[in-house]
Amino acid sequence: SREVILADAGDYSRHNLCQHHEGADAIEMMNVAGYDVATLGNHEFDYGYPQLKENLSKADFAVLCANILKDGENAFQGNTIIEKDGVKIGFFGLDTPEAQTKANPALMQGLSFYAEKELYACAQAQIDELRANGADIVVCLAHLGVDKESAPNRSTDLYANVTGLDFIIDGHSHTVWWRVRTVNPSSPPAPRLKTSA
Repeated sequence: SREVILADAGDYSRHNLCQHHEGADAIEMMNVAGYDVATLGNHEFDYGYPQLKENLSKADFAVLCANILKDGENAFQGNTIIEKDGVKIGFFGLDTPEAQTKANPALMQGLSFYAEKELYACAQAQIDELRANGADIVVCLAHLGVDKESAPNRSTDLYANVTGLDFIIDGHSHTVWWRVRTVNPSSPPAPRLKTSA
């Protein structure tokens, strides 16, 4: 049988089916689906930080987000390693700093987000820690997106400012890439179709 890892780059609480119980239904469905790892999107904060923490306490999967602080301390686990077929795959999560303005500010009290150079330094620290702990591959679950208005906190900005990162699984901008190519952060993005958010 094939080895599979089911991962998510955030905003799973946004779906209409998940709004009746303040996002708790999303976690229940993800548990049933067998998720292994996820990060947070800005919409995970739609019902406030206390509700989010309550929802996540029921998760049977790792929820990673390294760049969010609660009263100056890390609010969430930053990274984990999942081993499949003898390969150690390190994951870490990042959420867009835009969550601070895209969610109700009253629901974000006490939270702060690393952004720009602090975001890159946070990501590099996660990569270095995962490598030091034996990760063969490092994957960022990045709810950052590639939209121009998200600069300098886009996944492309992140990739250009860190070393040792193998893959990014991205969210936030709801962008469909028409073709796959090697990423060169200094070149323009491949043609893409914007889908409705």
